Amino acid sequence: MIELVKDNRNLKLRNSLFWDVDTTLLNANSSKMLIVERVFTRGNMQEFKQLLGFYSFKELSQTAIKIGYMDARTLNFISGYLNIPKKDFLCYKKKLSTRMHWNS
Repeated sequence: MIELVKDNRNLKLRNSLFWDVDTTLLNANSSKMLIVERVFTRGNMQEFKQLLGFYSFKELSQTAIKIGYMDARTLNFISGYLNIPKKDFLCYKKKLSTRMHWNS
């Protein structure tokens, strides 16, 4: 279990969310983008609720729009939850700018 502390708030996440990084190097501030992205895309509801209490709504909103990839279902949920239009998300803009193969 990974435990992060920020402003007397705790966040406990499963190690399996960060299988590819050294979890001892995770920092609540400098690793915010990675933490938010992994909880949004691979976390469970308990971890999502903890994340909401750990970072401010503004921090989550500013971080979420910078995430490079989210599947369509996650993007719809996060867009609705944070009340941010999908067109404002980097992952949405990237998807629109990706050329599709002619027979796809």
